[in-house]
Amino acid sequence: MQVRIIATTTQQKSPVALLLKGELIQKLKVTNNQMSAYLDDGMPHYLIGNEYRFLESEVRTWLNTYKPSQERLESEFRDKKGRTLEKYVTEEIIVETLRITKEKLVGLCKKEMPFEQVGEKKFFHVQDILDYYRQGAATKMDEKQVQNSKKNTKGKKTQSPKATTTENSIKSFLMPLCQKIPKEVPFFIVDGSYSSNKHQAGTGLVLVENWETVTGISSVWNIKTAKSNVSEFLAVLVALRMIKKKNMNKAVIVTDHEHLTKGKSIDSNKYEVDTRPYIKELNELRKELQGKVVIKFVKELKEQNKNALHKKAHKLSQQYKISTYERLEI
Repeated sequence: MQVRIIATTTQQKSPVALLLKGELIQKLKVTNNQMSAYLDDGMPHYLIGNEYRFLESEVRTWLNTYKPSQERLESEFRDKKGRTLEKYVTEEIIVETLRITKEKLVGLCKKEMPFEQVGEKKFFHVQDILDYYRQGAATKMDEKQVQNSKKNTKGKKTQSPKATTTENSIKSFLMPLCQKIPKEVPFFIVDGSYSSNKHQAGTGLVLVENWETVTGISSVWNIKTAKSNVSEFLAVLVALRMIKKKNMNKAVIVTDHEHLTKGKSIDSNKYEVDTRPYIKELNELRKELQGKVVIKFVKELKEQNKNALHKKAHKLSQQYKISTYERLEI
């Protein structure tokens, strides 16, 4: 009897193909420079010969917890005047320059002495600090201007001064929310805007301190996203960063994005890769500052979205530039 042998083949599934560098750039929607930065900061990859290969699942897992390295943050830093950290000095040097203790330096930073927080470190611009604390010349100039003003107005009819933002008017804008909150607790009224044409998110922030001093801050972020509410997240993030930087014991943030007022974290996986680091930072800061920061819905303010403070924050968010306005008129 002849035995018939039938040849069979076992079907095997092909493993997930490794991506080429160009393919990964397209999937992540990043630039070549950003990809190089990721690689420098330890993004998982495979080097076959002289060519990069990537496993997409590994890369996306890594991006969920990615933070730029301290070295990269320092090398890429630019302040509002376009200056790099070459123009700044470290804490150790500024302590020697000002001839103060490190404990004194911490106290001065809390009292708004100029400095830049870059990653985990603080840096100081000596001339900015000297200008901030300069006394004498400015006082004499003010006195001279007052004397000249008196000479120029002598014999002339005086005009009624323009109406200015007063404590009572600011308090009325904060009503009824401020009734439950002490005067010394600062309020951040924030809003965000998004330009789909320019792929830019704008954030506007109005900081009210002691119900009388008002500061306006606008920022711009180059982010491509299909979800415009990312700009609202960024606006709250700006406020949280400032609260941490100034080491505020208590603060209130007012936003028109109700989800943020409910204390729930935001699922960053539902958003584009470019936005995830910011959303992750937002979640972390909210957790870190829990007990210090209360996020309130805009409906708790007088006239809600038509509130003068919120309208000003919205207008600032539409500037799409980095600006600070001291003693902002409302």
